[in-house]
Amino acid sequence: MIRKLIICQALLGIGLGSIYLLPRGYKIRESAIIMILPDTVKEWFGESMEASEVVINALAEDTNYAQSQYKRRTPGTEDKIDIASAFVVLSGDDMNNSIHRPERCLAAQGFEILSSEEISIPINGKFNLPTKRLLSKHLRTGGKQISYYWFTGAKKITASHYSRTFTDIFDRLATGTNQRWAFVNITSPIIEDKNAHPFAEHSIEETDQLISEFITNIFIQIHNEDQLGANWIQPH
Repeated sequence: MIRKLIICQALLGIGLGSIYLLPRGYKIRESAIIMILPDTVKEWFGESMEASEVVINALAEDTNYAQSQYKRRTPGTEDKIDIASAFVVLSGDDMNNSIHRPERCLAAQGFEILSSEEISIPINGKFNLPTKRLLSKHLRTGGKQISYYWFTGAKKITASHYSRTFTDIFDRLATGTNQRWAFVNITSPIIEDKNAHPFAEHSIEETDQLISEFITNIFIQIHNEDQLGANWIQPH
């Protein structure tokens, strides 16, 4: 009995003593995101927008964000347009309230998530971008939309909230650094009504293709590739 007590006290002492091995402070490593959304993305023309009050209230005061709505003439038509929106959030010092999964915001805005899956999007035929795809439906209007999102750190990109969390824990314990993350979300509505002028009718598959092409084109414009380096890249 005495032996077990001594062992327990020794283990407790080692555990408490390890606290002194942790870094006293954290050096901030800035995200590789570019917080200026482009005016044009190939044939798309963007217009800056204000985030909704629901979204703003969910963010910490020192959070930076940018949002733009993009439109283009639907290929092969004369009077139809396509629409997509880009939303970028850069975390402040309060990491817990600055960045979180968009599932939380969608629910607050009245959306029900119908499906969720991880999708890799090829960028310039060189590498794959990890994203999370969400299909959601607004509970009041019945309108559906598709969103793709990912998190961009200093030298890492992930679509997993848990992967981002584990990376933060490792960085703080091993290197004494704190990585500032950016959340990027690209969304487009699914237009199922042929008479929804001036918007072109699109199936779920067509909307997925539209967003994938848009992400392929905007990615280079909103990321500092020199800072990211090659370690984050998923082989194409």
